[in-house]
Amino acid sequence: MSRHRADDAVGQFVAQWRASRLDLDPAPTEVIGRITRLARIFQRRADGWLAEFDLTWETFAVLGALLRQGPPYRLTPTALYRQALLTSGAITNRIARAEAMGWVMREPDPLDARSSAVRLTPKGLKLANQVIERHFAEQAKLLEVLDESERNTLARLLSRLAAEHEQPRDATGADGAGRKKAAHE
Repeated sequence: MSRHRADDAVGQFVAQWRASRLDLDPAPTEVIGRITRLARIFQRRADGWLAEFDLTWETFAVLGALLRQGPPYRLTPTALYRQALLTSGAITNRIARAEAMGWVMREPDPLDARSSAVRLTPKGLKLANQVIERHFAEQAKLLEVLDESERNTLARLLSRLAAEHEQPRDATGADGAGRKKAAHE
């Protein structure tokens, strides 16, 4: 039986797999399934509070990336899509929407005359600050079930897992340092 209580849907799925397919080890689903399920749940909740500000997650990511930079709240579109964790196609649409709403403006890049930069407008800065305060408060509520020590442990473990899998891989499966990754990854 599972090492964890089957209080949640993933725990129930794992218990069912253990009962129906004795030849399989569903243990990875206890972690990956829960991460995936929680990401979807948390995303739906965030979509709810962001809608109150007429924002989508992607547009919020643009405003948040600019806000994180500090004054003058400006990035090139390339840096912005990397900071917002969006694709280059998605960033173009989100910048256009934010620009149409008066939240950002494009201006010549002071470091490269051939390029432009995207900057928060005063209206965008005010909105971004309001939304980020609400966002952090809502995120804290989502984690209230865990005490501070549990949150710290979970953050540390997830950071380790994310850092390992964010490393670029070449066609042979080696990481950026040339080390061959284990076959089970």
